[in-house]
Amino acid sequence: MIKKNHISLKNKNWGLIILSMICILFMSAEIINDRFWLSDFEVYYKAADRIFHSQNLYRIIADEHYVFKYSPTSAIYFLPYVIFPFAIAKYIYWVFLTSIIVLGFYLCVKIIKPTLYSGSHYKSINIIILLSTLILAIHFLRELHLGQVNYLLLFLYILALYFYKIEKRNLFSLILALSIFIKPFTLIFVPYLFIKKKYAELLLISGFSILLFLLPFLFYGSIETTLNQYQLWFNELRIELSHKQGLLENANHTIFSIIARYTPIRFLIINGTIAFVYQILLLFGIGIAFLWFTKINSENNNTEQQRYFSIIELSLLVTLIPLLAFTSENAFIFSQILVFIILINYKNLKKHEKGLSIIAFIFIGANFTELIGKSLSKFVDDNSLISFGTLILIYLLYILRIRNVLKEN
Repeated sequence: MIKKNHISLKNKNWGLIILSMICILFMSAEIINDRFWLSDFEVYYKAADRIFHSQNLYRIIADEHYVFKYSPTSAIYFLPYVIFPFAIAKYIYWVFLTSIIVLGFYLCVKIIKPTLYSGSHYKSINIIILLSTLILAIHFLRELHLGQVNYLLLFLYILALYFYKIEKRNLFSLILALSIFIKPFTLIFVPYLFIKKKYAELLLISGFSILLFLLPFLFYGSIETTLNQYQLWFNELRIELSHKQGLLENANHTIFSIIARYTPIRFLIINGTIAFVYQILLLFGIGIAFLWFTKINSENNNTEQQRYFSIIELSLLVTLIPLLAFTSENAFIFSQILVFIILINYKNLKKHEKGLSIIAFIFIGANFTELIGKSLSKFVDDNSLISFGTLILIYLLYILRIRNVLKEN
C-alpha cells in the first residue's frame, strides 16, 4: 500500500514533466538543426552589457535590425546573464524560460482551481495541462526559439495574480511595477485598481516604479544621462507605434481592426480623424462591457468569493492586452490564463459552447506553418483568426460568469 502511494505521488505531475521535456527536446532539435539562435535574447544580453559599462542602449548602427526597444531599467534585469559568455547564457536563458513556463502552468491551476491539487484530481490536472500545452505550444515554442520576453511578462502577471489572491499586497505591487519596465501593458490594470479602491496597491506600484525608474542612475551616475536614455526609449516607443499597420490591413489582430474589417464600418473610415473617433468609441464600449462583467453575480458574495472574482477579472484584462495593443501573434500567449479557466470549467459549458471552445483553441494554437503549410498559415494570420479565437474564449467566460459557475472550490 505504501509502495502504491509512493508511485502515485511520484507520477502525479506527469503533465508538467511532459511540458518540461517538450521544451528541452525542442532545444535539442534547435541545436541539431543549427537554429539555436535566441536572437531577441542577444539584444537583451547586449543591452545589459552596455548598461553595465554605462554605454548608450539605443539606435546603435552595429545592431542593424536588432535594436533594443525596452526601458533602461529592463536592461538591468538581464545583468546576471552577462557573467557568462553569450554562448553559455543562451542555454541558461532557455532553461529559465522553460522553468517559468512550467511554473506558469502550475500557478494557473493553483489560482483558478486549487482544490484540484488535493484528493484524487491529479488525472484531471494532468489532462488540463496536456491540453493547454497542445493549445499554447506554438506560442511558447516561438518564445524559446527567439528568446523573447512575452512569456516572462505573462509569468509576472500570473505571479502578481497569485500574490493578489493570497493577499501579499507588497509582492503584488512590486511584480506589477517590475513588469511596467518591460512593456507598459501593465497600465491596463490601473483603472481597475481604482475602481476596486485598491489605493494602497496603487501607491505601492507608484513607489516601486519610481525606485525602478531611478535604478539606471546607479550605472550612468548622472541624472541627465539617465533621463536622456529614457528619452531615447520613449522615442523607440514612438517609432514602434508609427510602424503599426493600418486599421484595415491584414494581420492587424486588434479588436479595432477586426471589427472594422469584417463589418460595414470599414466603409466609414475614410480618414485618420474618423478612425481615431471610432477607436475611442469602441474602447469606451469595451470599458462598459468590462464594468458589466465585474457586476455580474457580484452581489451578496463573501470576501473570499469577491477576491476570486477579482482574479477572473484581472485574467480577462491580461487576455485583452493583445486585442487592444497592436502586436504580433506572439503576444496571444496572454490568453493562457483564460485557456485554463475554460478547460477547468469545460463541463459547465453546453454542447454547442464546447464546440465553440474547440474552434477557439484551434484558432489560437494550430497555426504551425510546418504542419498546415505556408499558404494556409498566411490565410490564418492575414484574417486574424487568432483574434476570433480569443474573442470566443472571452464570450465563453461571460457565459460562465452569468451562470455563476466560476467557483474556487
